[in-house]
Amino acid sequence: MSNAAPATQPAASSVNKATLFIVFLTVFIDLLGFGIVLPLLPRYGTMFNASGVELGILMASFSAMQFIFAPIWGIWSDRIGRRPILLLGLAGSTISYGLFGYVSAQGRDALILGFSPLIWMYVTRIGAGIAGATISTAQAVIADCTGVEGRGKGMALIGAAFGIGFTFGPLIGAISVSNDAAVALNDSQWTQVKSWNADTAMVSRQDFMDEVFKGSEIKDANREAINSLLETPMSRNELRYRLLEPPSGMPGYIASILSAMAFLLAAFKLQESRKPSDSARQSSHRVFRPGEILKHLTTPKLSVILLAVFITTFGFAQFESTLSLLTREFGYSARWNFVLYAYVGFVLSIGQGVLVRRMLPRIGERRMALIGVVLMTIGFTLVGITGLKILPGMALWFILPIIVIGFSAVTPSLQSMLSLAASSDEQGAVLGTGQSLSSLARILGPSLGIPLLLKSTSLPYFLGALLILGGGALIRRMPVPGVTETP
Repeated sequence: MSNAAPATQPAASSVNKATLFIVFLTVFIDLLGFGIVLPLLPRYGTMFNASGVELGILMASFSAMQFIFAPIWGIWSDRIGRRPILLLGLAGSTISYGLFGYVSAQGRDALILGFSPLIWMYVTRIGAGIAGATISTAQAVIADCTGVEGRGKGMALIGAAFGIGFTFGPLIGAISVSNDAAVALNDSQWTQVKSWNADTAMVSRQDFMDEVFKGSEIKDANREAINSLLETPMSRNELRYRLLEPPSGMPGYIASILSAMAFLLAAFKLQESRKPSDSARQSSHRVFRPGEILKHLTTPKLSVILLAVFITTFGFAQFESTLSLLTREFGYSARWNFVLYAYVGFVLSIGQGVLVRRMLPRIGERRMALIGVVLMTIGFTLVGITGLKILPGMALWFILPIIVIGFSAVTPSLQSMLSLAASSDEQGAVLGTGQSLSSLARILGPSLGIPLLLKSTSLPYFLGALLILGGGALIRRMPVPGVTETP
């Protein structure tokens, strides 16, 4: 072990526990804000008349920034410490979510500094992505504060914080939005509905479809939304208000306030877990070296793990980015989508916070990851069958735990294996590369998954099952962590 290694570990175990607790709370509050906003994006995309490609780009822009900035923040955290990078990310989240709240409440026809709300939605997601790219730095704090045997258990702590935040975030969002299903209107249809001002004539669902969608194809999701909105006839004036009302800015404002609380908590309570060594500081004048990612990808002990991280995350990204669109096919409102996402977060927190943290030290990272692969493959196949309408929409409530518990097993296992394969001076850089590849997978996932879903509601999930199997094949090739292979 190098002389620098001890400098990266706090001396007292009590300090380690206190630091881990603050990191847990920081990630929890930050992901609480993320969980509030994510389920809203497809609905807001519908309100602002985003095409399928534009919606895919909107959802992928967050991960695109993480792809670029995760290794940058990781390298910098190795050089100047973890604490300032985490504080910078939380400050950025506070600003980005606040702007998201303001922009989303302006309505489709508004112009802000000459740009449409949809353009500003891209700006807010890009800002949040840059700020949220510090998750790898939080993982590096876990690496600083845990030994070899507790590394996987520590990484599961991040997943538990993510899951709990993702449980309560959607629930907070659910009480902040209308329960009306979102009806997609193109520009001419939008203009036609706007002309109904002060018109009290009653409209049934069939009248509405015949008048507004005359000569246009009505997609299944839109038909379900119309049926939900017009269960009983209502006046044109009331219908106009329900269709054109801007989304509430409250979810964005709540997310901003929570991120500000996390910033204050970290500013006053978070201790630095790493004192950079002289070797880490020598190249601090270089902001980012793409060659470092290439070095990690060509290092045998890292490359297979990184490729498995990319493939399994890519398969999961198709699922998480299309779930709210799939539920629209079954008539789920925005509020029910929030509840479903909260359910996913609850299962994730139980999976990583209880099951994986207890089982991983006993059975090891490699075996735990393979169990996760089997569960995810089964789950994705069942979601694909549900997308074919062979199983009812309610089946998702029973299928999603299979996928989420599988993902709960795969993710911390691979993160732990990656951290154990990296030297003490490169924890932030290597984990940043892993986070960068995860982000790249989350860019490609929506970009491929959403167009596939528009062609068939089962394709993204059958493809996801095949991708997870590919990731499992790579995991089988990995050596057992801590065991030295002999020729």
